[in-house]
Amino acid sequence: MSFQEVIYQAEDGVAVVTLNRPDRLNAMTLTMAGEIRAAMQQATDDDDVRVIVLTGAGRGFCAGADAARLQGRASGNAVVEEDTLDYTGAIEGGLDLPEAFAAKYAWIATVPKPVIAAVNGPAVGVGMVLPMFADIRFASDTARFGTAFSKRGLVPEYGLAWLLPRLIQPSKAFDLLYSARLVDADEALDIGMVDKVFPTNELLPAVMDYAREMAKGVSPRSNRVVKEQIYQGLDEGFDQAMKRSLEAMAEAQKSSDFKEGIAAWKDKRVPNFTGE
Repeated sequence: MSFQEVIYQAEDGVAVVTLNRPDRLNAMTLTMAGEIRAAMQQATDDDDVRVIVLTGAGRGFCAGADAARLQGRASGNAVVEEDTLDYTGAIEGGLDLPEAFAAKYAWIATVPKPVIAAVNGPAVGVGMVLPMFADIRFASDTARFGTAFSKRGLVPEYGLAWLLPRLIQPSKAFDLLYSARLVDADEALDIGMVDKVFPTNELLPAVMDYAREMAKGVSPRSNRVVKEQIYQGLDEGFDQAMKRSLEAMAEAQKSSDFKEGIAAWKDKRVPNFTGE
């Protein structure tokens, strides 16, 4: 599939989805939102893809909603974008999560493969929501994060007020959502918003090395189950989580990937996982 505002590339088991409006710091449009979802569906459907990287072109990750759309809403004259792709709905063939995860951007959680955000610059408003729904977040030293909503007379959307306190301390979430201040990469690392920070020119190479190693050496079946367990467990009690984990382990021990993992460990070689 060809895209207007997203670049999709897949190689060595890793799909890279790049937001591609660099002249606007990759500000979000409905066209881009639909294309991000379509690209993630394409990566899900491709059995050769084991890991997905989400990043931005140019010097920004995503500067938030496109200004023309916000101004149109404020004036009561919404900007209409023609022929946009679906930008809501759980990923087909994705994880079995509660229905709420079918909503816009929350659907990223239903992607059954690891999603890594490589935040290469400003990530503001909805541009901050995107990487928060990724499984792992790496950032460049020029990255900046901000919720923006309260400074526009808006409120956190797409479940951010539920998600953010689960990623960082509740008091830190209050701080960021109340003040809408910008957080630099070092502070984001300190409060647990991102997992590692790299110099700007080293970010994508480092992320790609990490993703390729995961694609090459880890069972995709295992990663799918891990992701589903974590998201299901966020609203479960320990008794439910334990029950699920025991059932999942019993199923894992019947899988082809388990047999291959043990054989590769015994033979001291790289495993050839099939995801089955």
